[in-house]
Amino acid sequence: MQDQLAIHLHNRKIFHYYLNHFTLEQLNKTPAGFNNNILWNIGHIIVTQQLLLYKISGLPLAIPKEWVGLFAKGTKPERAYTAEEVKSIDAALFATHEQLEKDIAADVFKDYASYTTSTKMTLDSPKVTLGFIAFHDGIHVGAIIALSKLI
Repeated sequence: MQDQLAIHLHNRKIFHYYLNHFTLEQLNKTPAGFNNNILWNIGHIIVTQQLLLYKISGLPLAIPKEWVGLFAKGTKPERAYTAEEVKSIDAALFATHEQLEKDIAADVFKDYASYTTSTKMTLDSPKVTLGFIAFHDGIHVGAIIALSKLI
C-alpha cells in the first residue's frame, strides 16, 4: 500500500497548491455551468477519504463533523467559505494523510464493511478503497483544473 499512499500524498500536494495560489474569492467562485468551486472540491476529497475508510470501518472521523454536511457527496456550496476554513482544510490535507499512514501501519481498519460506490465499484478492503480514493481524487483534480481556467 506504500505506492497508493505515495499517490495519495501526491494528490494532496496538488490540492495544497491550489489552496495557496488562488485568492479566497477565486476559491469560492462557482463559474456558470458548474455547481461547485475549487474549495468545495478540496473539502469533498477530504470528507470522502474519511467516510470511505473511517466511517465504513466504524472508526471516528478526524475532521469536524460539520464538514460532512458541507462537503459530502450530494452537497454543493451554499455560502462563501471563510479564510479560516481554507486554513483548516489546508491543514487537514496533510494531517489526515499522516493519520492514514499511521492507521494503516497499525492495521486499524479491521472491521471494514463492503460498500458499493455510485460508479458501481465495490470497496471491500482498505487497499481497494485507497486505490478508489486515488481515482476519485483524480476526478476532482480534473474538475479543479477546469474551474481554475474559468475564475
